[in-house]
Amino acid sequence: MSNDGDTEATRELSNGDGDQDDDASTVNGDEPQQADADTNIRIFLRVKPSKRPSGFFSWDEDSNTMKYDIPKDVAAGLINNSRTIYKFHFDSVIGMESRQEEVFDRVGRPCVQNALNGFNSTVFAYGQTGSGKTFTITGGAERYDDRGLIPRALSMIFEHMRNNAAQQQIVAQISYLEIYNNQGYDLLDPNHESTKSLEDLPRVAMLEDEDGNCHLRNLSMHPVVAEEDALNLLFLGDTNRAVSETAMNLASSRSHCIFTVSLESRRLGSEVVLRSKLHLVDLAGSERAHKTGAKGQLLREAAYINTSLHYLEMVIVALHEKNTKGRTHIPYRNSMMTSMLRDSLGGNCKTVMVATVSPEKDQTDESVSTCRFAQRVARVKNDARLNEEVDPAVIIRQLKAQVASLEEELAILKGDVNEGAELKDYEMDKLRQRCLAFVNDSEPDAHFSMGEFTYTKMKACFQIFKSMANAAGAASVSASSGGSVGAPMVPRGATLLSAGGGGNNQELEQRVHELEQLVQQRDNEIAIMVNMIRKERGEAIPEDATGNQDEARGVQPQTKRSTAVKPPSDPLMAVVVDPAVLNDPVKAFEAFKTQYPKNDAIRDNKIALKRKYDAAKALASDVNDARNQIKALTLQIEKLRKQQAIADEGLLDAGDDAAGAGSSSMTAAARAESEAAEQRLKEQIDTHKLAYKKGFNELSELKKEIQHIQKMLEMGRIKLQKDFDLWYQRHGKGALLTETLLAQPKSAA
Repeated sequence: MSNDGDTEATRELSNGDGDQDDDASTVNGDEPQQADADTNIRIFLRVKPSKRPSGFFSWDEDSNTMKYDIPKDVAAGLINNSRTIYKFHFDSVIGMESRQEEVFDRVGRPCVQNALNGFNSTVFAYGQTGSGKTFTITGGAERYDDRGLIPRALSMIFEHMRNNAAQQQIVAQISYLEIYNNQGYDLLDPNHESTKSLEDLPRVAMLEDEDGNCHLRNLSMHPVVAEEDALNLLFLGDTNRAVSETAMNLASSRSHCIFTVSLESRRLGSEVVLRSKLHLVDLAGSERAHKTGAKGQLLREAAYINTSLHYLEMVIVALHEKNTKGRTHIPYRNSMMTSMLRDSLGGNCKTVMVATVSPEKDQTDESVSTCRFAQRVARVKNDARLNEEVDPAVIIRQLKAQVASLEEELAILKGDVNEGAELKDYEMDKLRQRCLAFVNDSEPDAHFSMGEFTYTKMKACFQIFKSMANAAGAASVSASSGGSVGAPMVPRGATLLSAGGGGNNQELEQRVHELEQLVQQRDNEIAIMVNMIRKERGEAIPEDATGNQDEARGVQPQTKRSTAVKPPSDPLMAVVVDPAVLNDPVKAFEAFKTQYPKNDAIRDNKIALKRKYDAAKALASDVNDARNQIKALTLQIEKLRKQQAIADEGLLDAGDDAAGAGSSSMTAAARAESEAAEQRLKEQIDTHKLAYKKGFNELSELKKEIQHIQKMLEMGRIKLQKDFDLWYQRHGKGALLTETLLAQPKSAA
């Protein structure tokens, strides 16, 4: 694509491009959480390393400028009045000596941070063929240090996910689109391996809904949970790309490729969901046919590439005219590539362009055209907004908890709370589970429910929380006051409406009425949220859903008819054996077991029992080893203490003062060494005690499970024998099999 003839949008480059100085800024690692109303596209210039630079250019990384000074004799024509000096301003200039890590820090890291913060972000590389676009976006395939923006962005995303797993939940999905000859193809389509040509693959189609939102058909989205999975998808897509050898590039990309990472994140306990997309775009390079000598298929590909890039320039010019002349129509639909970049160019996105230029003499015209195009792109303003939504499911859960809390408060204010009978063991177990679940709930607005509220349950919950605090080493809640925990209890038979000591009952009744209205309002809100979720899932909404409070509270309506298929009335009739076997009860029993419907469950229980036995034996061995180690270490400590006592006693018997002083010095050093050795032994004992305690507890649990499985096997064996007896009778045989088989448990088991 040639831009030399484009004078309409050419800037006054000789005056220093003051407009660009206003847009240039230093790139830092963390972008602000809020975007400005209008944000210009940021432009970066990267100069490809070369052993044969033309010498017609110079750049200054401090002022972020690129200057071309082209000699007159280079330009064609006898009468040469063409321009020879060009000066361009960028947000940042990346020189030939820059490494890939520096490129990512200056270009990619802020864009990835924007995506993690909830803003759509795009990085696209533009330049002539062979100028280093693919190397910048994807990287080299030979050295690890040559990784491009995409693999480094994936590393940053998953590192952020690991570091913030305790506070934030992030879901990532990946897609990889190729636009070849203005047709879209999915680079992650598994049919690539078995397909000989791209034309045989399903094409990605772009559809637009009534709201103007674009949707892609036949483009797969792949959820990823690890960096390794994401890199595998990247490598798979790169393998399927259309690459050809040209006169200017041995591995020239013949298509535009868009690698997209879709992120959905939320902080734990928050109903706000952030949704963003990170687009990393590798545009195919513009070519001039008379320079590349392209023919046949290469010429056809070059024509599609130049045409799509021309449409891209038309969009850029139209966006500039929209801001300056009030133009209304933007020709996004001229090509699939511009349609895909609709949000990135003038839409809800933070966009960065990397202009890649070659410093060689033959590429000077193309390099100047690339810089001119970058200046036009820098005038495009985007409207980047934080993409946050409220999850109805989370709001429903919060509203239900609030309703339950208000209902409990309402019951207390009405005086409907009973003292409650003494709790049984299973009721105490349920309360402990509820208390433990409440303590382990990480949501800040978690609601604690004890079921039906009674004062007995409330006292029991306080005792459970107190025991938890004591077990964790916390101070006793009632240590300072010496009284009961919590607020004073209301005497039996009294209500809160009359326990105020002369309080105003009318105010309390008014409060009760307000709470009743609030509960009604919350029920209606829950019903509305339920309908919203059903609508999103495509489920049918009942006619009375908006006014049915029972449904909002989780009461399932009764269906008019059951659509479930009833199981066979007699599964034993499905057991069929050879009639000749029926005369021998033992053989008939063995044949019956092979087809018995519940025999698989018995077999699984036997396998599980064997595994439990093996695990119990291993745990018992570990527990015994830990106990033996504790005994051995205890004996060593006793031995050290005896040796120290003997040494101290020998010191007292020393008669000579000088010798006694020397012995005292030696004994002090020996005592310090003995104490250090004893401390090390104590630490080892503590470690073995923890292992012993853990193993013993696990062994106790295993013992319970083994006993339970043994009981299940015994019940299954009896059930098997009875079912066989019934089945045998139905075949016209005797009824004495049950007693016979019960007397032979080994053959029946």
